[in-house]
Amino acid sequence: MMLIKQIRDRINNINGNIGIYYKDIRSGYSCYEGNSDLFAAAGIAKLFLSIEVFKQLEEEIINKDTKYVLKNSDKAPSIGAILNLHEGIELTIEDLYKMMVSVGDNSAFNILSNIVGIDKINKTLSDMGLITSRIRRLFFDQESIDRGIENHSSVREIGDIFERLYYGQIISNKASQEMINLFMLQQRNYIIPYYFNEYTPISHQLGEDEGIIHDAGIIFSKNPFILCMSADNVDVRKVESAMRDIALMCMKNSNKFN
Repeated sequence: MMLIKQIRDRINNINGNIGIYYKDIRSGYSCYEGNSDLFAAAGIAKLFLSIEVFKQLEEEIINKDTKYVLKNSDKAPSIGAILNLHEGIELTIEDLYKMMVSVGDNSAFNILSNIVGIDKINKTLSDMGLITSRIRRLFFDQESIDRGIENHSSVREIGDIFERLYYGQIISNKASQEMINLFMLQQRNYIIPYYFNEYTPISHQLGEDEGIIHDAGIIFSKNPFILCMSADNVDVRKVESAMRDIALMCMKNSNKFN
C-alpha cells in the first residue's frame, strides 16, 4: 500500500493521461495507478510486432537470415540507422528486428510490419487474449494519421506480455528467452534504467512521440519485478523525471521482499 501511495503522490500533479503498473514477480504483489489504461502506442508497438516476428520465425514462415534489399521509399523519418543507409544495401530479418529495438529504428518497424502483415500481428494479439493493444498503421503513414487511425496499447496488457515472457509462455520458452535478450539490447536507457547500475539486466521497450512516452519491461534485480509506464497528452520531459523516480521507488519496494 505504501508503494501505490508513493506513485500516486508522484504523478498527482501531472496533466494528461498516465498509467503505471508494477508487479513483484516472486511475491506476486502488484498495483496499478493512473487515470488511463489506453494510450497511443508510439514505439511500444515494436513489442507487439516483435511477438509476431518471433512467432513466424518459430513456424519457419520467415527466416532470420533472409535478406531484404533496402529501397529509398522504405526510409521513415525520425530515429534509427536505416535512414542513413544507401539504397540497395542488404539487411537480414535479424538485422531489422535488432535495429528496431536497440536503436528504435522506425524504418525497420515499417519494413517488418509489411513482411509479417499487420493483420497477422493483430490476430496473434487477439489469440493471446489482448483486447486493447493493436497495430493499425505504419509509422509516419500520414494518410492514416489524417483519418484518425492510431496504434493503441494497454499498460496492463503490456505487463501481461512481459510476465508471460518471464515465464517462457509466449510462443515457446526458447522464443520468449530470445525476446527477453532482444529487449536487453535497448540503448535508450534514460527512464527505467536511469538509477540502476550497469550490472542490473533490464529487458525493456521504450516508445516516444510528441506528447507521448512509454517504458516497460522486466528488471532482473536481486528480486525481479515488472514495471510498465505510459503517458500521452503530457509534458514529456516532466513525465520522464517522474517515471525515473517511480522506477527507483519500485526497486526499493522490491528489495523488501528479499
